[in-house]
Amino acid sequence: MIKSIRSIVFIAIIMLASCTNNDDNPPEIIPEIKSINEFISVEPQIQNTDFVFPLSHTFQKIIETGDVLTAGGTLPPRNDFTGYVPIEGSSINGYLSINSETTPGGVSVLDINLNSTTQLWEVTYSEAVDFSNVGGTINNCSGTVTPWNTIISCEERIQLIDDNMDGYNDFGWAVEIDPVNKKVIDKRWALGNFAHENAVIHNNERTLYQGADSNPGYLFRFVAHNNKDLSSGDLYVYVGSKEGAGNWVRINNTTIKERNTTIDQSEVVGATVFNGIEDVEIAPDGMVYFAVKGEDTVYRFLDSDPINGLDVSMETFVGDMEYTIAHEGGETSTPWGTGNDNLAFDGDGNLWVLQDGSNNNIWVVEKGHTQDNPKIKLFGIAPLGAEATGITFSPDYNYLFMSIQGADATNNSSEQIDAAGNSTKFDNHISLVMALNENLGN
Repeated sequence: MIKSIRSIVFIAIIMLASCTNNDDNPPEIIPEIKSINEFISVEPQIQNTDFVFPLSHTFQKIIETGDVLTAGGTLPPRNDFTGYVPIEGSSINGYLSINSETTPGGVSVLDINLNSTTQLWEVTYSEAVDFSNVGGTINNCSGTVTPWNTIISCEERIQLIDDNMDGYNDFGWAVEIDPVNKKVIDKRWALGNFAHENAVIHNNERTLYQGADSNPGYLFRFVAHNNKDLSSGDLYVYVGSKEGAGNWVRINNTTIKERNTTIDQSEVVGATVFNGIEDVEIAPDGMVYFAVKGEDTVYRFLDSDPINGLDVSMETFVGDMEYTIAHEGGETSTPWGTGNDNLAFDGDGNLWVLQDGSNNNIWVVEKGHTQDNPKIKLFGIAPLGAEATGITFSPDYNYLFMSIQGADATNNSSEQIDAAGNSTKFDNHISLVMALNENLGN
């Protein structure tokens, strides 16, 4: 019932805003909303106890910290990356991998499917991944879904210890996981040791881009020797301008000592310093985008050849200025703010930017945006104390998966009804799915 009211209110608002019914000025024809990226921006505001998002959309809570896993135990705190891995390309049957940004770290994998009758997502099985054979993990922050449907979970913190006596620093690696059997494949040592936040893999199935979430932080490219195999390859670090030309410089990553000293080697070759690289994504046009939290900027670059080329051309894409947001109440000029974090492209090439700072906004930067001709929309604002994290889409881009991390415990003073009709208080770490109203629930 609540969802139906939301839909009716949204339609009424649209009709009221557009109708002046007379012969000289016929009513405007409102286009049917078909894509998850079609919405009217919410009005910029400070955070409150609710999750703010457009009336055209709804959400369904999937799991929250403390919920029981069917294989035993409970979901750990600080939900982060939510990697949707489809089963045979399906947008309604898959595995949802959820990182826990804790010490020790964790990853829980859920078998999920969309019930065709209720249009609600169901969890049929859930299990925590056992990392004991790789010495455990810490601060599993964000990650990526590989083109071959495994999960990369990233350790955001380095610890220069070797308790398991294998020669490697125990923490500060990217970890590959098979979501089907909920098992670790291995820590991907050849990618280097640093504060891993995220990664993205080119559709050539060999090239991986990643960044160090630290200051100094560096931008890296890894080219695997073999397709779908991240166990060995060549590691490069970016050297050059943030607004112009640069190039990739090879650093050593063959021996254990070399793999343990990625940051030191980057400094020695004069790699370009970024203040905390949070996420890296590849656009449909092949350009590579990366968010630098400490610089309030998303940069982008063109790699001359993702496998053999060394030349790079880089520029600022979005951030570090004010943008005018058109919403139901008019227009508001608002600063981009601090802490741009997670990134994801939708099916139309729009860039979604989740913010960890300022008002913890969820921005959508539309295809064709430039700093001189901005095309910015505001999709949502996380609840008080929280940030939205770990965004991924289903293959058809109808469903958006993400987490709400760090919500204030006092947010239980209010509640919101999700697509399943369940009362949700945003006072805990929650993983959820979002969609247009007609695609989620009845």
